[in-house]
Amino acid sequence: MSHEYIITVAIPVINGLAEVAKRAGLSSRYVPLLAVILGLIAGIGLRNPEESIAVAVLEGLVIGLSAVGLYSGTRNFLGKSSNGKGNGKNDSFGNSK
Repeated sequence: MSHEYIITVAIPVINGLAEVAKRAGLSSRYVPLLAVILGLIAGIGLRNPEESIAVAVLEGLVIGLSAVGLYSGTRNFLGKSSNGKGNGKNDSFGNSK
């Protein structure tokens, strides 16, 4: 598997790990920070031997920030607030209450 595919697969994996951490008790406030830190670790850990550490750190930031966007976008799409409950604005059919 090529390096680009591995990096791409790391994004949803980090998103899943961040969700597990949140369900284990981590405050929703710190989930994006955790995702960026995990992204940096993945970027450095999955580094291609021919690339510099600076490129690996940049890739790690991209991975972490992409995972944050995936997390936030999914949460917004599902209409959940930071406490895990619905936003109270729409019922299951999208009608206003």
